[in-house]
Amino acid sequence: MEWYSILSIIFSINGILLFGYGIHVVKRILRLFPKAKIMRYWRIILIFVVFFIFGYLTNIIALIFDIEPLIHGMTGFTYITGAVFVVGVIMVSHLTYTLIKNSYEEQS
Repeated sequence: MEWYSILSIIFSINGILLFGYGIHVVKRILRLFPKAKIMRYWRIILIFVVFFIFGYLTNIIALIFDIEPLIHGMTGFTYITGAVFVVGVIMVSHLTYTLIKNSYEEQS
């Protein structure tokens, strides 16, 4: 196995660990606003996180077994789904901040 494959596996393992922590944080957010309509969007974010974990696991398997078409296919797919994920997180975060701001303004 080449050094860059080993490095990619290490990155993937660390990505899984970070996404695992992300699941913990999203669950904490879900507990903060259990009845808010916005929580369905946070659940979608949670689904994306789980999806990415499976993607990282697939990447590790493809690297270990040297499945080149899968490795190459994963690259472009990861770029587009990663971009969708980032935009989704930004949008949901904005909605969440707006909810908090409006709630604060109603109480003042």
